[in-house]
Amino acid sequence: MKDIILFILMDILITIGLVGCGADQSDRGKDLQGLSQIEIYSSDGNLVNTILDEEILSQFNDLNYTDILADTDEEMDALESKIGDLNVICTIISYKTPVAAYHDGSLENLMELTVYENSNIIKEQIAPETIKGGYVPKEFLTFYVTVSDEDKNFILSLME
Repeated sequence: MKDIILFILMDILITIGLVGCGADQSDRGKDLQGLSQIEIYSSDGNLVNTILDEEILSQFNDLNYTDILADTDEEMDALESKIGDLNVICTIISYKTPVAAYHDGSLENLMELTVYENSNIIKEQIAPETIKGGYVPKEFLTFYVTVSDEDKNFILSLME
């Protein structure tokens, strides 16, 4: 059942543009897909950095942490169980510019990443408000992925 819902969720994400937006993916580095800002919070919840620079946003957008289709339910559960005893290093909240023609200029929450000590496992929580036209339970918007050392080091460099 969870696999079916995950498949439907990915179809919705592709349709609304989170994964592609019909943009030319060959020029992905220049296409931020609406990504406008990143806020980095320390483990105690204090804001330590806000990123607005398009080059850094582009690098963040190009990370491979969103390859959620590669993980089965069992792999996802195994990753989730491994982070149970790990300390949080930081939380990163990304924001996008709304695609609506008329908006008040405020940014929309896109997703939240949680980075853990002594592990390359990242928790990714897609913001429920990103899914337009329907309700998707929060548990189906939470993913656990493993990133490379290089990607984790880049993510941690955002704290500086």
